[in-house]
Amino acid sequence: MECLPYSKVGGMADVVGSLPAAQRELGCDARVLTPLYPRIYKGKVGKELGSFEVDIGGTMHPVRLLRAGHHAVLVDQPTAFDRDGIYADPITGVGWSDSLFQCLVLQQAARTALRQGLLKADIVHCHDNHTGLLPAYLKQDDGPASVFTIHNLAYQGLYPPEDFAITGIGAEHFVAQSPFEYHGNFSLMKAGLELADLVTAVSPGYAAEILCEEDGEGLDGVLRARGDRFVGIINGIDTAMWDPANDALLPANYSLDDFDGKAECKRTLQERCELDIEPDTPLIGIVTRVTSQKGLDLIAPLLQWIARRGAQLVMLGTGDPSIVEIFHGAHGRWPTRVSMLEAYNEEAAHLIYAGADLFCMPSRFEPCGLSQMYAMRYGAVPVVTARGGLRDTVDPFDDEHPDGTGVLSYWATTDSFHGALEYALDLFAEPEKFARLRANGMGRDFSWNRSAAQYLEQYERIRH
Repeated sequence: MECLPYSKVGGMADVVGSLPAAQRELGCDARVLTPLYPRIYKGKVGKELGSFEVDIGGTMHPVRLLRAGHHAVLVDQPTAFDRDGIYADPITGVGWSDSLFQCLVLQQAARTALRQGLLKADIVHCHDNHTGLLPAYLKQDDGPASVFTIHNLAYQGLYPPEDFAITGIGAEHFVAQSPFEYHGNFSLMKAGLELADLVTAVSPGYAAEILCEEDGEGLDGVLRARGDRFVGIINGIDTAMWDPANDALLPANYSLDDFDGKAECKRTLQERCELDIEPDTPLIGIVTRVTSQKGLDLIAPLLQWIARRGAQLVMLGTGDPSIVEIFHGAHGRWPTRVSMLEAYNEEAAHLIYAGADLFCMPSRFEPCGLSQMYAMRYGAVPVVTARGGLRDTVDPFDDEHPDGTGVLSYWATTDSFHGALEYALDLFAEPEKFARLRANGMGRDFSWNRSAAQYLEQYERIRH
C-alpha cells in the first residue's frame, strides 16, 4: 500500500521502493504495482498502461494503470485512494472504515492486470496483510507463484466474518481452520501466510522470534507449519538516497574520510531545535512512529536524567498522543535540552541522522528497522534493544569487541535501556574510542546487494 517515492508511512515504503531497483541491477525485470494517492504524490505520472473494472462485493469500480518511473505502475482508483492519508485520517489518526475495500481494489487490480496480460510475472511478491488475498487469487487463476513478506506480524488485517463476502472467493471457503478464518474473524495476514508459495520475514532475528508463542501474535503455529518455506532475509537500504557525502537535504556533506561536515549538521540541528549550541555536548536523536511497539514510553522516564546528565535529545515522530505529550512537556521544562518535532518531515529526519551523536531505538520488537542502518551510515551510534533486525544489524561494542557498531539493551525495560544509554554516553566522553565506534558503523555495507540476491535465489526456488 506504500512505496517511495509515491507514498510513505513507514519503512515498508523504503523497502518496496528500493528492493526492485536493486533486483533490476542484478538482471531481474522487477516491477512495482502500488496505489496512486493523488493528494500525496505530486510528481509526474506516465502514460496509461490499460484500464478495466474490478468487482468488489458486486459493485464494479473503474481502474486505470499508469506508468511511473523506470519500474512502477500506479493503480488509479479515486474512490479507494483519493484521500489525505494512506491507512488513516492524518488529522484524527483514525483508520479508514473502508480499509478492506482499499486492499481489495489493489489486489483485484493486480489480478486483473495479470489476467489481461497488461502485466506479466513469473513471481508475484506481496507485502504485508494488505496483499494477503493475492496468493489465493493467483491460485484460483492458476497464475504465477507468490512470495509473501511479513513486515510486521502485529498488523494482521482482521475483519468481521461477514466482510468475507466482498472478496469474491466464495462463502464455502470461509470455514473453521481455513486459511481465511482466524478465531471466527476473517484474516488477510493468515491467508497470505498459508497460501503463498514462500513466506519471508524482514530479518532472520524476527523470523526466529515470531516462531515462538510469545512473539508470534497467535500465528506462530501457522508459521511453524510452513517449515522451510518460511525464511528471514534482512532488509537493505538505498545507499544512494541515504549518503551523507551526497545528501542534498543536509547543510553540509561529509564522509568517513572527510568528517568536518557532521559538526555543521549538528550545529544546524541544535539551532533549528532551539537547543544550546554546544559542539561537545552529546546529542541523542530519535526518528520514529510513536507507538507501543517503538518503546518510547520506556525512554520517557529518562528525559529528566538526560537533561541533568548534560545531554540533548531531539525526537521526530507522530502517534500516541499520551507519549507525544510527555516529550512536549519535557521540552517545556528543559527547552535547551529536549526538543519534540511532531510533524514528520523528510528533511528533518535526514538532519537528525546527520546531526546526532547517538540514535535511540528502545523497541519492544522490531521486525527489521531501517533507522539504525541510516544512523550508522550517518555516523550516529545506535543504542537499541536486542530485538529482531536490531540484533541482526547492530553489533555490541566494548573492549572485548572493538569492531562493534553500537550499544545494545538486552531487555525492553526502562532500567535496561537506562544502562545502555549511560554506557553510550560514557563512550562519547572518550573521543578516541567513540571515533572508532562511529567509524565502524559508517564502514558497514547495508546496501541491498546481498539481500536482493537472496530474494532472487528464493524466487528461483519456487519458480521451478
